[in-house]
Amino acid sequence: MTKEQETPHIPYDIYESPQELVIFLPLGGVKKESISLAIKEYRLVITGERQKPTVKSNLLPLKEECYWGDICQVIDLPPQVYFDKIHSKLTPDNTLQIIIPKALVPEKIALEVEYDS
Repeated sequence: MTKEQETPHIPYDIYESPQELVIFLPLGGVKKESISLAIKEYRLVITGERQKPTVKSNLLPLKEECYWGDICQVIDLPPQVYFDKIHSKLTPDNTLQIIIPKALVPEKIALEVEYDS
């Protein structure tokens, strides 16, 4: 089983304009230093670690639903983007914002035909 299959799904939103795709990924509990982004086979791979907060030793858990540990989210990307111009930032509320510029694909291209003489 790969790391991608072991970790839980992290919800994200994707917005689109004619010029770009923008992804919002809330990462509560993930420190900026642990976040890594990579492109692999037209897929954006986001990894990091959600660290469990330290609690007093005398506290016993009544309910534990939060996931703590490694995170990995894979998002399929269209081939018509500038992979080398993708950039990201972590907002003060710990939401990762990823901006992916689109490659402009013209509707029609006029080509000249050359003749051998």
